[in-house]
Amino acid sequence: MQHCLENAFVKALLDDHAQLLSFSNRQTGTELAKPHDLWRMIIAKDENLEVEIVAKDSTPVVSASADAIEYRYQTLRDSEGHDHAIDLVIDGKLVDDELHWSCRIANRSNAIEVREWLFPVVNLSDAVEGMTLYSPNAGGEVIERIRPWAQQASTVYKGMDNLYQRHLLRYPGSQAATNTWTFANDREGLYLASYDPSFQDTLLCSEIELREKLNFLFVKFPFLKPGAEWSAEGYLMAPINGTWHRAADKYRAWADTWLTQHHTPDSITNFQGWQRIIAKSQYGEIFYPFDALPQIYADGAKAGIDTLLLFGWHKGGHDNDYPNYIVCEKLGGKEKLKKNVKLFQEAGGKVILYSNGQLIDKNADFYRETGRRISTKDLNGNEQQQFYGFSGRGVAQRLYGNRTFVLACPYCPEWFETLCKVADLAHELGCDGVFYDQLGAANAICCDPSHGHPVPFTQSTLARANMVRKLRQYVNDKYPGMSFGIEHVSDITAHYSDYIHTVNGGAAVSNPNWAATGQKPRVPRNMDWFRYIFPEVIISNREIRDDSDVERRVNRLVLTNLISDVEVYRCKKTIAETPHYQRYLGLANAFRVRNARFLKGARFRSTILHHCDNDELDSAGYIARDGSIVIMATQSHLDNATARITVPNATFIASDGLGDATRNSDGTIRIGRHGLILLAFQKQD
Repeated sequence: MQHCLENAFVKALLDDHAQLLSFSNRQTGTELAKPHDLWRMIIAKDENLEVEIVAKDSTPVVSASADAIEYRYQTLRDSEGHDHAIDLVIDGKLVDDELHWSCRIANRSNAIEVREWLFPVVNLSDAVEGMTLYSPNAGGEVIERIRPWAQQASTVYKGMDNLYQRHLLRYPGSQAATNTWTFANDREGLYLASYDPSFQDTLLCSEIELREKLNFLFVKFPFLKPGAEWSAEGYLMAPINGTWHRAADKYRAWADTWLTQHHTPDSITNFQGWQRIIAKSQYGEIFYPFDALPQIYADGAKAGIDTLLLFGWHKGGHDNDYPNYIVCEKLGGKEKLKKNVKLFQEAGGKVILYSNGQLIDKNADFYRETGRRISTKDLNGNEQQQFYGFSGRGVAQRLYGNRTFVLACPYCPEWFETLCKVADLAHELGCDGVFYDQLGAANAICCDPSHGHPVPFTQSTLARANMVRKLRQYVNDKYPGMSFGIEHVSDITAHYSDYIHTVNGGAAVSNPNWAATGQKPRVPRNMDWFRYIFPEVIISNREIRDDSDVERRVNRLVLTNLISDVEVYRCKKTIAETPHYQRYLGLANAFRVRNARFLKGARFRSTILHHCDNDELDSAGYIARDGSIVIMATQSHLDNATARITVPNATFIASDGLGDATRNSDGTIRIGRHGLILLAFQKQD
């Protein structure tokens, strides 16, 4: 029997075995999904940890109305034909233009464990497959050809690629900065989301099933032992009428129910970025002793950069001996660091002190005394580890001397206290801010029962976010005016930080031969998705490490209104080592200072405020603090490009250019190769 849930916006057709037969946009008539089972489950039985249960093999009791449906199971049959005493209830309800889902599972069996819950499994229609995928990966990745991208997934048959070819993104964390899949063209789309108030570990999964079906779904991990119960709410599916921005608006509306806001220090709101410098390397080479800080400032100031993000200032050097943060005597010692921090500030600069927010070096005293006990353990009881190896002129250290780190469990109060001590030291040294690396990334699930949390601890990243909140509060309360920053873009940690040092530079191209072919550079990981949803979050760029492709990448920095992460030769040199980059970034920052009225604190609005009639340009719109509408545009692959940019119901008030870019008397613009233009408009009442 078929069941139809329908209103003015949505039509969903389902059958008695929980198969989604159709999901369509009532406003346009577009079919959004092909027939497919709504759910799957993975159980552990005897020695087999991955026994599959699929919807079609079990029979529920179904209750349905015009806008709601419930599937209720008391027994589930696995792929081997065995029945299990598992209660499963799936509730679906239409709410305006969204189909909401919730699930409850009770394990009444004597022996099996319910490990994974895959829901809802949506088999894309041909129409949706032809749209663009807006992935939340690293803050936002644009995938224009979905099936070829999905087909690239491979475990080299470590998994069953013949059954499921899967891309996986972890949420919460920077892999999936939001808990969403969005598909859209310039007219309509499909939005899949998990508005999960528990912020439990979730995998966003794309899969090619049996080399044919193109599915998108969410995977959660109940790990239900016999007698245990679990539930999940907040799943939704919705047609989108308009561009991807309508889906982003939906996510922001949900985020507003739990977001907190804070005041950001002037040292962050009024700067252009930092030079990221390693004073001492992991393998002991000294790049910059503390007496070099005044020269570091002078080199950065020529590029309009007045801030230093100081790495490798401690005895072990960068990515070594964490968290034994003892000021390195070979660099000059504590008093000389304090003296040079003050000199840096007297010249007009600011200094931010680096630390790592999760790594514990297995060779450090701290590991032997405390770290072993508070480290994150996996399902087998082994420590979760990361490995980082740096080298200089040789190769042996990189091959054989990799530093091994365990990950601190954020649930343990000893780790929070350790991180607080870094802020105390930053204050003692006179620094303007403190930075904690990696804290916006997903935390590994912890399975150590001695920590006092549930096992497995699938809310470990929420625990980390709560630790970040407490850490920020500690810094704000004890050291007013000190800035607080973290690495990695993630929705649940971003608003506890004054800025985010991203791992995604926002300028890397998918067609590196663009200059030779005359093609427009394509930047798939543009972070537009996250920046549109959370325009108040201050984010850095990354990955400009030498004197190549300088104008395009710096123009991209300006266009996206990010802060500069200057990391020449991966933090081994100041920007003086790359004179072309230094000169051009100086011009770009002079442009930004000149237009601070329009750019400082401006809220990114993507392309919803304006229209540009030439697709060869990259353009972006903002709302300035004074309400002005600001549009910037740039291009790097043509000798010249002309266009007309219009803003409805607004009056042009000002323009400025960086490089070869002008506004003509007829209102059109001309942008030469590597030019960038800013146009400002005043909204009419």
